[in-house]
Amino acid sequence: MSSDSEKTTTSLESSAKGPAPPSPTEPISQKLNRKQWVQIVSTLVVFTNTWGLLLTFGVFQAYYEQILLKGQSSSKISWISTTCAFFVLATGVVTGPLFDHGYYRPLLVVGSLLEVVGLMVLSLSTEYYQVFLSQALCIGVGGGIIFTPSVAAASAAIPNPKTRARAMGLIASGSSIGGIIYPLSFRYLLPQIGYAWTVRTIGFIVFGLYLISYLSLTYQSKTPAAARRFIDVSAFTDLPFISLAVASVFSATAYYVPFIYLPLLTAIRIPSISQDFTLDLLAILNGASAVGRILAGICAAIIGPTETVCICLVLGSIILFSWIAVDTVAGIVVWVIFWGAVSGVIVALPGAIVPLLCPSLAVIGTRSGMYWVSVGLGLLIGSPIAGAIYDFRTQGPDWWHLQVFAGFFMLGAAAFILHPAIHIRRRSAKTT
Repeated sequence: MSSDSEKTTTSLESSAKGPAPPSPTEPISQKLNRKQWVQIVSTLVVFTNTWGLLLTFGVFQAYYEQILLKGQSSSKISWISTTCAFFVLATGVVTGPLFDHGYYRPLLVVGSLLEVVGLMVLSLSTEYYQVFLSQALCIGVGGGIIFTPSVAAASAAIPNPKTRARAMGLIASGSSIGGIIYPLSFRYLLPQIGYAWTVRTIGFIVFGLYLISYLSLTYQSKTPAAARRFIDVSAFTDLPFISLAVASVFSATAYYVPFIYLPLLTAIRIPSISQDFTLDLLAILNGASAVGRILAGICAAIIGPTETVCICLVLGSIILFSWIAVDTVAGIVVWVIFWGAVSGVIVALPGAIVPLLCPSLAVIGTRSGMYWVSVGLGLLIGSPIAGAIYDFRTQGPDWWHLQVFAGFFMLGAAAFILHPAIHIRRRSAKTT
C-alpha cells in the first residue's frame, strides 16, 4: 500500500510540473517522421524570412547612407536595422509563452502577414521616421511574432538531442538562403526597377515562402497541461542559463557589425573595388555561413552544441581581429568566407542549447523567449555603438577601432559560455 501511495504521489507531482524531458535511458528514435519534417521545413522558411532579411540589411544600410537618407549619421541609420533585429528576437518573451499555451497557428499567420505588410509600406517610405516605423517596427514585430514560437516548435517536435542538434543546423541554414537571395535581388533589381519595386518584389518573395511554412498549420500543436508564465522566474537563479544569456549579449553585439558595415568599410579600405561587388560580399558571406550552419549541427551531435559554439566564438574573435589587416580584394573574399562559416555556427545552435538548460520541455517556449531577448539586446546596441566609434561619412584612418570593438566582445562571449558548457558536460557524465 505504501509503495502504491508513493507511486501515485510521484505521478501527481510529475503532472503538476508539466511534461518532463525524456529519461536519458529511455530510447528515442532518431528517425524523423513526416510531421517533424514539415515542422523543420516550416521553421527553415521562418529563418529565411527573419534572419535572412536581417543579414540583408547591410545593402539597405549602404543605400540609405548613399541615397535615400543621405546626410544621416551611420549610427542613426543603423538603429533602423538593429531595432528591427531586436524586435524579431525580443518579441519572443511574449510569443514564447503564447506558444506554450497552444497559439502557434495564429502566431504564424499574423506574424508573417504583418512582416509582408511592413515590406510593402517600406517601399513607399522616403523619410527617416517612415523607414523606421515600417522596417524597424512593422517588419521587426511581425518577424518576432513567429520566430521564437517556430524555433520552440521545432525543438519540441524533436525530442532526441542529437537529432535536434542536426535539425537545428539545417533549419538555421535558412537564414543563409535568405541572406543570399535577398541581397542579390536588391543589388540586381535596384538599377532596373528602382527602390520601391525592388522592396515590393522582396515582399512578394517573402509571402510566397511563407505559404510553404503554412503546411505546419495542418498539424495541431500540443497544449501543455499547466498554464505557463511569460517569465520563468527560476531562470534568474539558474547560473548556467544566465551565463548563456550574458554570452549571447556579447556575441550578438559583435556578430551584427560585419553584416551592417562590411560593404561600406570595404569600399573605404579597398578603393579599387567596385560598389556592386561590395554588396555581393554579403551574399558570399551568407553562402559560406550556410555551410557553417550545416556543419555546426554535425559537430554539435559529436562533441556537444555548447562546446561547438565555444570553439567558434574563440575563432570568431580571432577572425574579427584579423579583419584589421585585410586591404585587398582577394583578402576580403577569403576573410568573408572564413567569417561566414564560423559566424554561422553562432546562430545555428541556440535552439539545441536552450532545451539542455530547461528543467522541462514545458518551459522551452518561455526560456527560448528570454534567451532571444538577450540576443536582441546585443544586436540592438552593437552596430549603433560601432557606428558612433567610426562615422563612415568622415572616411578617416581610425576604422580599426570598430573592428577591435567587435573582436573584444566576441572574445568575452567565449569566456561566458564556458560555464554552461562545463555544466552540461558534467551533468551528462553523471547520467551515463
